[in-house]
Amino acid sequence: MSQEKLWDDDVVQAGPTISATELGTYARARFCSRCAWVRMHVKNLPYQSFPGIFSSIDRYNKLIVHNHFDREGHAPAWLAELGEAGEYINPPHWSSFKTLDEETGITLRGEADGIFKLADGSYVIVDYKTSRYNPDRPGMFSNYEVQLNAYALIAERLGLSPVSKLALVYMEPATDKETSQEPGLVDSKGFTMGFVAKIVPVQLRQAALLPPLLRKARSIWEMDAPPKPGRDCKDCAAVDGLLERLGGSA
Repeated sequence: MSQEKLWDDDVVQAGPTISATELGTYARARFCSRCAWVRMHVKNLPYQSFPGIFSSIDRYNKLIVHNHFDREGHAPAWLAELGEAGEYINPPHWSSFKTLDEETGITLRGEADGIFKLADGSYVIVDYKTSRYNPDRPGMFSNYEVQLNAYALIAERLGLSPVSKLALVYMEPATDKETSQEPGLVDSKGFTMGFVAKIVPVQLRQAALLPPLLRKARSIWEMDAPPKPGRDCKDCAAVDGLLERLGGSA
């Protein structure tokens, strides 16, 4: 182990398992160490929910793309910006798509939305987002950038190498007034909603992005008690308000 190692043990002790999505939160401008500590140490957090419709759309998106590959032998035209993709890889389940970071002892896991093999033998990894892309409001881009680079790291360590491209595929709902007037959208079963794809490339920079965030995650995991709340953290303010109301303490 190099002299820059953060821990005194000759062998780094096993650390937590965290998802690529969770690691992405560490890149936020308003990252809160206390919230990260809670998510890492408190299981079955209350009031956690994710609208099922988005999971359904993402799953359907994958099926549409894979069925197109099976029929046509290549990716849909709206993925052409990614390169000449003639094969898709069924994304491994998160339970097997993982790797150990030897420096920190953290196991990094995840499940990519799409993995395609290009004509040159390299791989493209994409993440589907059911939303509109607004370059003037980057929002969660830093999260997604870390998430995709984490997928690239895991993929290459599992033999899907080299990863040559990363991209976000925004599936933007076609819900404008003009589109809604098209009669073909309605049939006896209901109505059809269209989506327009927007490809946003993401830079490959695993070495620059991931190690500092993994070290930060390890440091937070080793804390016996939660750190101070981040400045203006609304979640921490809500937790403190709840504890105060219940007569507890932070």
